[in-house]
Amino acid sequence: MASHKNKNKLKNELKELKEWQDNQFNPGHYIGTGRVPNPIKKLSKFPIFLIVLCIFILITPLLYILKLKKFSASSLILLIFGAILVYGGIKRIINKKSNKSA
Repeated sequence: MASHKNKNKLKNELKELKEWQDNQFNPGHYIGTGRVPNPIKKLSKFPIFLIVLCIFILITPLLYILKLKKFSASSLILLIFGAILVYGGIKRIINKKSNKSA
């Protein structure tokens, strides 16, 4: 029974991966449909990876600002984007821990 469930899960994941491969460059495929691209869907399951990735996103504009002594709009956008994603990762970790203890 469990192996049948695993096979269906694997088939579903392969189907989603195939859909993502076929439509990753199609600009309107995921917008407004409620579907989430497969790589983004997996990120929410691993909040530590999300936080580490976002720290690298935050380091880039900080080094740019410190080295060139310039502040640009793109730096601000990257800083805000990275900070929001780090916040989301921390929030997911807290939610996971509170769900386990409850």
